[in-house]
Amino acid sequence: MTSTTRDKPMQQPESEHVFYRRVLFDVSATECRIAMEDEHHYFVIHLGHDGEHITSLTSAALRTPWSICPQAERRLQDFVGQPLRERIAVSLDAIDGKQQCTHQYDLLMVALSQARRPGRREYLCKVTGAMYEYRHAQLWLNGEQLLDWHLKATQIDSEDVFDQRDLRTVMGWADEALDDQTLEALYVMRRAVMVAAAKGVNLDLISDAGKLMKRQAGACFAFQPERADSAMRMIGSTRTDVRHPGNLLAEYGPPVVNV
Repeated sequence: MTSTTRDKPMQQPESEHVFYRRVLFDVSATECRIAMEDEHHYFVIHLGHDGEHITSLTSAALRTPWSICPQAERRLQDFVGQPLRERIAVSLDAIDGKQQCTHQYDLLMVALSQARRPGRREYLCKVTGAMYEYRHAQLWLNGEQLLDWHLKATQIDSEDVFDQRDLRTVMGWADEALDDQTLEALYVMRRAVMVAAAKGVNLDLISDAGKLMKRQAGACFAFQPERADSAMRMIGSTRTDVRHPGNLLAEYGPPVVNV
């Protein structure tokens, strides 16, 4: 899209408020360890595999918005027995993602292909103007920038294949159109951008997930009608001290890229 046709407000985010999400995959011949942290969440997942299938799963929910989020580990066991794959799946018929912890589900969907590639890989997402209509989202893998988007709400304005796509409806097209790495990058970026929208919201003012059911009903494990009212807010769980990606997953060493 040329500068004469590009919607000018898409050029700059409305605020410098920055959201980061850092994700690490450490893969050996028999294990994939996944660590993800952002302002609202911190999960570590250990996935055992035999080179063909997932054989075991354990999860540590180290920081979550709601009290019952750690209980979603029992639903993660649905992934045991799933075959590893070369290309990530957008969905799995055997697993209802809305009955899972959204964030751990996403990590495991990526891990199904990561587990076949020994070594360490690090995704870093940065969203500038995080909770405003006009935003700038960037994604790196092992220090190489893969995606660079301006957004108006959920509409992408970019110089790549995603130009004018909408994050709410992009996955069906993406599954058909994209190469393996770009599809995986989209999967990681999409969730980070959506979570970034909560930056600046004081969740501590919301006593339980049931108060958000009008908007979030059925969205994930915590927002199922039978348990939302018992999903109490974990007061103080949102980090307000994240100034750069090195503040996240600090015990795993500095990030490959510090932006």
